[in-house]
Amino acid sequence: MAAAQTTGLGVFLEEIVQLKWRLLIFGCILTFGSYYIYDFPGSIGMGHDGSIEAFFYKKGKVYTNIMNQSLYSVYSWPNTVLAIFGGLLIDKYLGLRKAMLLFCSLVFLGSVLFYIGVLTTDYALMIVGRVCFGLGGESLSVSQSSLTSRWFRGGRGMALAMGITVSFSRVGSSVNFFLSPVIAEKDVPTAALLGVFACLLSLVSCLIIIAIDVYGTRKGVVPPENKDANSTMNIREALLLPRNFWFISLICVSIYCAIFPFTGVAKIFFEQKFNIDGPTASSYTALYQISSAAGSPVVGFVVDNIGRFTYFMGASSLCFALVHVVFLCSKAPAFVMMPVMGVVYSFMVSSLWPSVAYAVPGTLVGMGYGVMTAMQNTGLAIYPLIVGQVLDMHTPPMPTNGPGNCSERELPPNVPSWAPGSRVNCTNSTAPLPTIEGFNITLLMFMGAALCGLVFAVCLYISDSKATGGMLAGTPDERKAKMILLDGEKAALLAAQTKAEDATDAAAVNKSASDIG
Repeated sequence: MAAAQTTGLGVFLEEIVQLKWRLLIFGCILTFGSYYIYDFPGSIGMGHDGSIEAFFYKKGKVYTNIMNQSLYSVYSWPNTVLAIFGGLLIDKYLGLRKAMLLFCSLVFLGSVLFYIGVLTTDYALMIVGRVCFGLGGESLSVSQSSLTSRWFRGGRGMALAMGITVSFSRVGSSVNFFLSPVIAEKDVPTAALLGVFACLLSLVSCLIIIAIDVYGTRKGVVPPENKDANSTMNIREALLLPRNFWFISLICVSIYCAIFPFTGVAKIFFEQKFNIDGPTASSYTALYQISSAAGSPVVGFVVDNIGRFTYFMGASSLCFALVHVVFLCSKAPAFVMMPVMGVVYSFMVSSLWPSVAYAVPGTLVGMGYGVMTAMQNTGLAIYPLIVGQVLDMHTPPMPTNGPGNCSERELPPNVPSWAPGSRVNCTNSTAPLPTIEGFNITLLMFMGAALCGLVFAVCLYISDSKATGGMLAGTPDERKAKMILLDGEKAALLAAQTKAEDATDAAAVNKSASDIG
């Protein structure tokens, strides 16, 4: 019986009553609001009716696919750099608690500005809101990962905890995809307003996490925050990150480019391909988020006990590519394929994000998550713009003087519908959708990104085998043994270096004494 308690379920049952699992509840809610508002462009951005596009159109304003995708892009552009500094702020200056509060406050402010922009049909203010949201959103995710690593590192529950926090955050997106289009059918600004309340909930959760972390530190459950206020913020420390980390980051970039831009256009894709209404199409998109969140505890538990991180990353990359092939070549129902995609995503995040903590030295974990998030956002800043451009180039022109009480001004000759200023005020007409040919091109792009992830997973496997003997590909027990061995080798190397330096110093002293004599 005692032996049984040291493996699998026994370990999990022993740990589940610990304070870290109660902290994890609020750790999940920490990013709920940011994920809820992140996918506004995908849930209520475009569509015939009940969308920001239709709302702007009825107010005589221009709103195109590339404008909608730019809301994703401007969120990501600041984080191509700032996510790194978010990790450095955690490691060096503010510490985890103050950093979380700062980032969560920026997310809340961004949601307020975005709502006002939608209400007043002020696209520039919407952009400002998304930039402000981006300044805090990705760094808040870095804080969430650092928080989970701080409380779970070294235990078997780390992959499970990482899988739960990352995937549960997607619950915010699923609620958004289910709820926002229904509300937007009646009033678009009200749908945006609910995002403000979701972000407020996350801000309250942040305050509770800080209180628990202070309590845990005082009780000795976790060590004091590890930050050095006297150290400089040196970006060159990124050069100390090992090669395995860079392959993990490249997998992250590839897979997130295969997933997030797709979910950003999935609603209108399903409307076009399956000839369904907007709320129904949006609910299909939400099934991906729900299956990911629901499957993450089981998947995380499986990955925790099996290990084999690199195998799961490679298999997940291949599965994402196959999902896009199915959408491209068949009419397989979206309500089947999207849950499959969600489960595969759970396997990916449960193996991808914990790998950083094992590939990066403990003093650079925050830096590692920051660099990885910055690289991820580089891809997510560029890919949506390309997707939006492709879809706008395959979108039929807006009617100008036909049915729908349109104004008499017609489009200039040879001006495509996606060109700025090309749309006119048609109060009763519905906005056109891109053609299926345009969506097929984007599916090929998403498939290519997923295959790149597979290639990088193979490279990681080879690199890890050479550098650590296959620590990331091993079982939990094998990984632990390799960590002990590597730590011992580092300690022996350090001792040898110290001994050599002492011998050199002693020789120099003896030489000086001899010269004096």
